[in-house]
Amino acid sequence: MSTRLNGQSLMVQAIYGLTNNFAVLSAGATGGLTLEQIINPSDDVNKNNLNASFQSYLSQNFSNIDADGDGKISATDLQQYTNQLSQKGLSYEELMQLCYSSSASSQLEEVLNHFSEIDKNGDGRVTNAEIAAYGVDTEIEEMEEEHPKFQPTNISNYVENDTTSST
Repeated sequence: MSTRLNGQSLMVQAIYGLTNNFAVLSAGATGGLTLEQIINPSDDVNKNNLNASFQSYLSQNFSNIDADGDGKISATDLQQYTNQLSQKGLSYEELMQLCYSSSASSQLEEVLNHFSEIDKNGDGRVTNAEIAAYGVDTEIEEMEEEHPKFQPTNISNYVENDTTSST
C-alpha cells in the first residue's frame, strides 16, 4: 500500500521557499523589495542562499504579491499572498516551479501525474484538502482491489416449508 497523499508538505515547501528567498533578498533592504532588487540582487545579498526558481516566481508574480501596489513587496504583502496560496491551493505550474527539485518527491510526482483527477472543483488549483481526499480515495481503491467484496454465487434459495402448523 502506498503512503497516503497529503498536500501539506508541498504547501509548506512552496511557502518556505518563497519566504526564505524573500528574507535573503530583503536583507539590508528597507520597506520591502522592489522588482529590480529581486531581478538584480545587490552584492550584499548572499546569493548562495537564493533559489533561482523561487526568485523567478517572485519576479513573475510581483504585481500579484505587491498587494498595496506601492512598488515593493513587504513582509506583510508576502504573508497575505502565502495565506492566499494556502487557501486557494497551487496550480500545476506553481507546483512545478515552487516544489520541484532535482530530488522531487514521489508525492509531488503523483500529484502532478494525477492533477486533473485531484482538482475536483476544476479551478486549476489543488488544495491540501483535495490532495488528501484523492489520497484517501486511492487508498480505498487499493483496499477494495486487495480485498474484494463478497459476491454470493451458487447459493440456493431453498426455503423449508413449515408443515407442523395446524389449520
